[in-house]
Amino acid sequence: MAFITTRILWDEHRDRLLADSRFCLVPEEVDVGSLPPWIHQDPRPEFILDAAQGGSLSLADRDCLRRLVTAIEKHPWVNHVSRVEKRFPGVVVVQLEWRRPVAMVRVPGGLLPVDETGVLLPTRDFTPLEAARYPRIEGVESAPQGPAGSQWADPLVKYGASLAAHLLPVWAKYQFRSIMPLRQSQASQDVEFQIATKEGSIILWGDAENGGQDRGRTIKKLQWLEEYYREHGSFVGLDGPLVIDLRPVEPQIKAKNSLHR
Repeated sequence: MAFITTRILWDEHRDRLLADSRFCLVPEEVDVGSLPPWIHQDPRPEFILDAAQGGSLSLADRDCLRRLVTAIEKHPWVNHVSRVEKRFPGVVVVQLEWRRPVAMVRVPGGLLPVDETGVLLPTRDFTPLEAARYPRIEGVESAPQGPAGSQWADPLVKYGASLAAHLLPVWAKYQFRSIMPLRQSQASQDVEFQIATKEGSIILWGDAENGGQDRGRTIKKLQWLEEYYREHGSFVGLDGPLVIDLRPVEPQIKAKNSLHR
């Protein structure tokens, strides 16, 4: 009986409540916590705009939270929403996971940011100086097939971004310059990579970790690089740039200029 009465009251006053500006949700009332340092433009106005679909978003609307969550999860900076709830006096608290940039993909005309799964991210949040701090993936011939927030289908981007995520913490320290394809199998999606350093050395990395597989091999390669860097201070030999092959069980090191003799 109480439910029926409530439903009748809602149907009677619905239009007036939805039009009441006191219940209109504004960006400042959407609590998403602190923005990560790589996002400079507040995305909350875009959340509201997309959820309102040309109108307004009222907290009095029983469909408000569903519409808001749908809009937030469509945003290119958002990986997923884990929880959303209304709190007094008219605040919506959203717990979500942001996408994290790990690399810049070189394309004609500039650089495009991607996360560790190869999802294209908004470019507006990156100055040229900030973009230069990220691993750079070169040799990509394809173009994104969709807007920011869509998956870049090219395996070179997908697996290159996975590799970049592992290298990001040491990228500047090791003076790495770019990630490039070493070769790509014509019969599969497998890609092998090489890493160029600013000093001219080449690190033949091999295939990138695929969806958590071969994680042990990735960790061993990173450990070997750290031990070598700690001992030598760089990846340059006495006679100049090196070629370091991490694909064998025991890494192999050769002077780069010896390969051209």
